Amino acid sequence: MIVPYQYRADALFEWIERVNGPIWGDALDAGTGAHSLSWMATLPTRSLTAVTVEDWRLGELPTIAPSARIVRGEWTDPALLHGEAWDQVLIDYVIGAIDGHAPYFQYDYLERLRPHCRGAVYLVGLEPPPRDGSLLDQVCRTRDACILLAGHRMYREYPSALVQRWMERAGMRVRDMKVFPNRVGARFVNGQLDVAKRKLPLFADRGLAEAMGRQIEQLRAAALAPGEVTWGADYVIAADVR
Repeated sequence: MIVPYQYRADALFEWIERVNGPIWGDALDAGTGAHSLSWMATLPTRSLTAVTVEDWRLGELPTIAPSARIVRGEWTDPALLHGEAWDQVLIDYVIGAIDGHAPYFQYDYLERLRPHCRGAVYLVGLEPPPRDGSLLDQVCRTRDACILLAGHRMYREYPSALVQRWMERAGMRVRDMKVFPNRVGARFVNGQLDVAKRKLPLFADRGLAEAMGRQIEQLRAAALAPGEVTWGADYVIAADVR
């Protein structure tokens, strides 16, 4: 039995609501997950469409937003949603995730999406993690090393200044932006290192996998000790189509 995901308050989405105002019309979640769709399902939209490239989400998403149209597809497909456009488009952490599904397509993604936008565009992203030598930096580097040693591709985040230039190039006029410093602690540390640990069975060298497993747990203990700290930032960019 699938238990429906319950929306949790999110400062980034609350900012989007304030910037957008009460009129939503037809809305598109251009790279949906449980969290973004659970928020959009609370909005007074006329219609809601959500696109996912991940088959495993297809059982969960309809339970979150029963009235939404869930579309399985990838934006590299030129036929995907051909001829359709929406008043409000949400791009929630999609830019960083693209490299894992369609390497290098992130450079053309916004231009591919532009014909489907006829109003506002809201792009949520993560600034690249600080490379400051801190324990949290080591957590992220260890996660990425394990992903690569497992033969998989990492997420690749892009700075907000660069993404704004991409949006403008694609014909989206940036009108507002807000940066949200992150408070991270046990949930972040455990989440990232659990990703790393799940990759260990895929290592070709079992000795290396065992050594990395020990390193992960040593790093986990060290990174959890300071408690919650401010590190890194998310951002939201609000734009209108030209």
